[in-house]
Amino acid sequence: MNTDMKKSTTPPLPLIAKIAIAMTFLNSWVIFEETIVDRHGLWRYMPLYRVGLFCVWDASVLAVTLLLLLASVARSRRRSGPAQSTTLPFPLTVKIAIAMTFLTTLVIFFVWPGILLRVCF
Repeated sequence: MNTDMKKSTTPPLPLIAKIAIAMTFLNSWVIFEETIVDRHGLWRYMPLYRVGLFCVWDASVLAVTLLLLLASVARSRRRSGPAQSTTLPFPLTVKIAIAMTFLTTLVIFFVWPGILLRVCF
């Protein structure tokens, strides 16, 4: 068995792409919570869940997502150093996907009924 580990040839993701991925996880949680948990009554089986309000479950998802994002950023900075940037320019499709992620987040937080009220009040 070969114990030599091959170095990855995949270029590291830029910070904006990592943030977009984290926002996608948060968006997925919000949509799951609104369409499945609240509408179908699953909240009855989730301790400390508060319908329509920011709760422990929301804080947990936010904390885990931020911790994974920070770990990813720290690992990539430790590996290549902050001064060296080996990232390639994004193709147009990737730029559109990142823009759509940020736009979806804005729609979820400012248009979807009750989401912004849950966080602010």
